[in-house]
Amino acid sequence: MSQENNTPEKSNKSRTLILFGVLVLVLIVAVYLQFSSGGGAGEKVTTVTPKNIAAKATPTPLSSRKGDEIVSQPLDLATLTNRTSAAGGTGRNIFIYPTPTPPPPVKPPSPTPTPVPPPVTLYTVNPAGVVARTADFNLTLYGAKIPQDAKVYLNGRDFPATFVSEREIKARVTADAIRTAGSLGIQVRSASDAKLFSNSVSLAVSEPPPPPYRYIGLIVEKKGPTAVLKSQGGEVEFFRVVRDQKFGTNWRVVNIDAQKIVVEDTRIKVTHTIDFTGEER
Repeated sequence: MSQENNTPEKSNKSRTLILFGVLVLVLIVAVYLQFSSGGGAGEKVTTVTPKNIAAKATPTPLSSRKGDEIVSQPLDLATLTNRTSAAGGTGRNIFIYPTPTPPPPVKPPSPTPTPVPPPVTLYTVNPAGVVARTADFNLTLYGAKIPQDAKVYLNGRDFPATFVSEREIKARVTADAIRTAGSLGIQVRSASDAKLFSNSVSLAVSEPPPPPYRYIGLIVEKKGPTAVLKSQGGEVEFFRVVRDQKFGTNWRVVNIDAQKIVVEDTRIKVTHTIDFTGEER
């Protein structure tokens, strides 16, 4: 009996709650329509939802941006070079380095040919050395296969020669060929056949030994001037000499004046000049 009386009351309460919920929903819809259609001084109101936030946080892909081109293949450097040239650039791709030119091949040195020995051979010369400024002298050469019409040459100058045998020949060398010290090259050549020539040998020409004296004083007398000399080396000695006087082991006075004294080496017939120096103080 009590259950039947409560049922209509519960139904009324349920209807009331449903109507209240519908009114609230209508109110919410009206507010929503008000803000979405014309509110905020003409500004569009956007409802912020988690979905919209996620959409805004996601960056727009580069491929979807207008005016941008995405290169999805390797760069063509040759095309870039051509574009640079057309635009007034240097026309050279700075990323491409030219292949260095290889050095020229090294040519091996040519083998030195073995010299052919001359047909005429000289072994020795006699004398092997002479003193400069001495007189004419005889020169003897020893060798092999010396031709009968051979001539003797000293530094390219020929001298009268006497053929003795194919192993020996003689020549007369004049004094003017040995005026200065040095080394003279000697060679034998055929007068009729240019292919017949010898190797070269040397003749040494040395300076004559100087006098070991100093001219330190002069005495003038009626019979002639007298020179005062001082020896050098060994025991010091002062002595006087006059013209044509011989002194020492191989010296002779040739002339005396106030500036110099001329003496001769009597062994080799060579003269020397000793300048006046005076006595050292």
